[in-house]
Amino acid sequence: MRALLLVRRGAPLTAALVDVIRKKGFEPVVLSSLPADGGTKFRAMCAGLDVRCVVSAGVAVTSEEVMATVRDIEDCAFAITMADSQRTVMAEANGLLGAHDVTPGALRHALDKHLMRKRLFELGLSRLRPLRVADPELRRRIEAGEQYVVKPRRGVASLCVGLVRTWSDVEALQAVYERGPGDGDMMAEYFTDNELIAEGFCDGREVSFEVIRQDGHDRVSVDHEKTLLDFADGTVLERGLASPVVGITADELDAARGVADEAMDALGLDNGCYHVELRIDQTGRPEVIEINPRVGGALVWDSVRLQYDRSLIDDWIDVLAGKPVAPMAPRKCGTYMQLAFPVVGKQVTGIDQNPDLPEPEVYGESIAPGAVALANREFFGADALWTTELATHRDQVARLVAEEYCLFAYARGLTGKPVLLALEPDASTWNAIAAAPEDVDVVVCHQERIEATDEYRAARDRIGRLVAVPSWDSPDALASVLESCDGAPIRDILGPRTTHVVADQVRNAMQAPA
Repeated sequence: MRALLLVRRGAPLTAALVDVIRKKGFEPVVLSSLPADGGTKFRAMCAGLDVRCVVSAGVAVTSEEVMATVRDIEDCAFAITMADSQRTVMAEANGLLGAHDVTPGALRHALDKHLMRKRLFELGLSRLRPLRVADPELRRRIEAGEQYVVKPRRGVASLCVGLVRTWSDVEALQAVYERGPGDGDMMAEYFTDNELIAEGFCDGREVSFEVIRQDGHDRVSVDHEKTLLDFADGTVLERGLASPVVGITADELDAARGVADEAMDALGLDNGCYHVELRIDQTGRPEVIEINPRVGGALVWDSVRLQYDRSLIDDWIDVLAGKPVAPMAPRKCGTYMQLAFPVVGKQVTGIDQNPDLPEPEVYGESIAPGAVALANREFFGADALWTTELATHRDQVARLVAEEYCLFAYARGLTGKPVLLALEPDASTWNAIAAAPEDVDVVVCHQERIEATDEYRAARDRIGRLVAVPSWDSPDALASVLESCDGAPIRDILGPRTTHVVADQVRNAMQAPA
């Protein structure tokens, strides 16, 4: 039997998902929305995995493309995705295949945050009034002192989500959203056929549930409390999660789980995997914030695996295939997760680990040297997950909450000094950069991914700017190198022989009359 795996823009998660599906006894066919490079790297990755792949024509997979792919797969049992934006077309495919999924209409109401809020508000399951940003009532209420959260109707990773207290806050978010996506932006599809909306703000402690539903019953339900939550730079950053909860009572947790189930029932979400977020106000009353019809992000899957020795994706596949979901075993440990976000607008040169904290069970870095964090969204830098003893869980979490495990290092920036230019540094070049005098700014231009070798780490703090060059053979390589120096004079050029042509071009440009 086969299965259709839908991924967004050649997602790096593809390899892991292919492995999971194969271990469940199905051979995947992968359909990806169009990656920034047109699919070259994605196709090469799939060739290495020996898996059949298809690339869509645009940055969003269309219903027609999904249906055409499904009809071309012999003995296809189900479709699956981890991406919100592909969840509706996944359900359309599963409707054709006869897999156990919810209706596309139910998902449209869950994924459209305005329709979801409106439905829950009408049924008395939410107290947060939904309004469109264009509605004059919103401005009247904000100017009367009410607080609202503004967000896109469809969105992920806290894209353009902000707590607004004044109308100028709303206008600032509108301006960012109307600028649209940047070049190669992974969020590009959320700037099309979409709009900003608003809903009342519920202040309180936040909890989420990872839920596997089958025939309207919760077969799996795992709680995580968000211990650190920041509203900043036009987004919301979830920086710490504890499981089990540490600041929420058993009664409050039961009430939140009950409200989550009521909301899913009301929206017709009776089969599948859901990440449900709620806030509990000062009176102990829970309020649904969002319902995401897929596995929670970051290291949530790992957290559930470590606590219960089970895979949410495996469970979801069992639901889709019509197989019984295994009952939950007792929790064997707790977990604490830290999510690290670099400072917006600053170029990252590396990530260090806090030696005063214990080594995590799971650790991963999401960005490479040279990355610059974008505003108005979650821009993950790294995440870490620890296991805890259930008997001392609260104390261990308190210790981990108090300090950051990931410590970002940033490029110095250019100051107008003469530039020491390094092209595709090797070990000897990094050693020379480490010994560079303070009267120069160091600019590093590279084509290959920079590896955090010992030589690089020794030179890292001297870097003023890192610049990625698409190819040294490109006719644009010289212009990229010269532009990277911001017009400052170039004192010297370092680099291996593979870049000598560009180095000579730079020297010639330096000697040419103005």
